[in-house]
Order: sequence, then C-alpha cells, then structure tokens
Amino acid sequence: MSTTYCFNHAVSPAGALAEDFSYLSAERDFMTPDGRLVPRALGEAALRQRTALLVGGLLVGFWPSQP
Repeated sequence: MSTTYCFNHAVSPAGALAEDFSYLSAERDFMTPDGRLVPRALGEAALRQRTALLVGGLLVGFWPSQP
C-alpha cells in the first residue's frame, strides 16, 4: 500500500453520506499530484473501507494496488 494525495475532479455535494458515492457517477479516476491515476474502483473501495477520506475533492489515504 502506498500513501499519496489525490485530486478527484468530482466534488462531493454538501450533506452527502459517507457511503453514497453517486456523485462520482461521472466515472472519473483519481489523479495523484505526480500524474499517476488511481482507478475509480480503488478510490471508492478505500473510502468504503475508511482507509482514505475525501476532503473537498482531495482523496488522502491508503488503497490497495489491485481491486
């Protein structure tokens, strides 16, 4: 597992539940500051497992390298 900071191009709406990822339905991946992409499925899995958090479109935390 690696630690990195990612920007998600979708912004979560105010009042969204932690488990409600419908606002990510644009099917966009997360991107790291160094240009690497984190697939959407891995980012969502990390959010569900609470090993990462989304703060104003910024994904911070840990996620597996494979789904």
